[in-house]
Amino acid sequence: KARGPTSGTEFVLLTSCTDTRRGRAMLGGVAILALLPALSMAASDPAAPPAPDAKRGAVDPVDLWHTALFQAGTSLHSWAGGAGPALGDAPRPMGDIVPAPLYAYPETFAFMACAIMFVYSNRGWRVVLSVMVYLTALSTMKLAVKWVFVEYAFHFPRFLTALHFKCGGGVSLAMLLRRRFSSSDGGAIPVPTATEFCFMIAPIALAASISIGANNMALGFASVAFTEIVASTTCIFTVGTVLLMGLPFDMWLLVPTMAVAMGCAVSTAGEVNFSMLGLVLCLASNAFRSVKVALQQKLMTGESKDKFDPCTLLMWVSLPSAIVMLASSLASEGLEPYRRMAAMDVVTLRGLWVAIGVSCVNAVVLNLAQLFVTKDLGAVGSQLVAQARAVLTVLGGAVLFGDPVTKLELVGVVEVLVGIYAFSAMEARSKERRALELKMEKAKVPQAEKQAAVENA
Repeated sequence: KARGPTSGTEFVLLTSCTDTRRGRAMLGGVAILALLPALSMAASDPAAPPAPDAKRGAVDPVDLWHTALFQAGTSLHSWAGGAGPALGDAPRPMGDIVPAPLYAYPETFAFMACAIMFVYSNRGWRVVLSVMVYLTALSTMKLAVKWVFVEYAFHFPRFLTALHFKCGGGVSLAMLLRRRFSSSDGGAIPVPTATEFCFMIAPIALAASISIGANNMALGFASVAFTEIVASTTCIFTVGTVLLMGLPFDMWLLVPTMAVAMGCAVSTAGEVNFSMLGLVLCLASNAFRSVKVALQQKLMTGESKDKFDPCTLLMWVSLPSAIVMLASSLASEGLEPYRRMAAMDVVTLRGLWVAIGVSCVNAVVLNLAQLFVTKDLGAVGSQLVAQARAVLTVLGGAVLFGDPVTKLELVGVVEVLVGIYAFSAMEARSKERRALELKMEKAKVPQAEKQAAVENA
């Protein structure tokens, strides 16, 4: 107020979450959640679980929570008429091989679906469905690739990724052709200009290829847990990239974004082996992944949004991506993938192609769903959805395999869910204010009336 009237962008930035008590309470809650992991780490050593009290026979609260979760699934299955372990049976300790019952899979998926519907219900059912498909494909992608690598000893990741991009381009092209011939106006397939291809589409393809390659190389120098912890900062990298590109972003959204990143980091289980080269490769992967999603958002929500929908963008990005990955495969893997397939018998080769086909279908669904999520939620929002894998990893391990859940992991899971919900709610209000402000600017409403209207909204 001392500097005079604020600009539209500054005003939206300042009033996005401070104009109501609810917004201030949400920010305070997320800030407290951001401090919980540090308090938990200071209070106890997460590396060694606390021993029960021998005098009173006390039970760890996390053990009670884990047992309750295990028994809840068993009770639901028993109520449905199925057979299962007795209610008093405790889950097996980590390290034992626990066969996952069939009913546990839909129960885990049902929990994920309920959480997604709760967080994104205000965005509409199309967004909820896109997020559910994206998370499902993201969770099953590693299993599909592992099927090819382990079951058939066909460990050629660059060759397989090139096939994924080829299938993505072919499927999206078929969808565009079907759209063209089924429409009454017979519209042509959108073609990017030379500037759009050279400065937007080609960089997206290059960034995607470098990100995948750097992440795969990092796994050779550092543990999986270390790479997952560093990867949890991708959403923060994306915030910086979005700001550098001049895309709209409410700075108050950085609070829940950092809460989600910290929650993902503390919920990661496993041995953390530090490696400087692994750290550099992980950070490079994060940076190029952020560039990819930020450019995707700019194409699908900027001036060319009527030209590039998710299907069209997938087709044009898949072509240069497949070329880059195929060249990388020839440079590093050579002709060995083709020699390996030529040496297989007919039955094994048929099984390999079935496994490759399943992974290609999974990759196409994943890439297409990721573009829809990026268009609806933005670059930062799509990265937060991807970070929700931490929740699936912890809860899925508890329900399916009886893995113990530590206090720190439980705090991380809660922090991720609350942070994603806070981000979604705050971003929705910010978009409403921005839309109202643009509408009033077109109507040439005076600054004082515009400020009062935005405050009331």
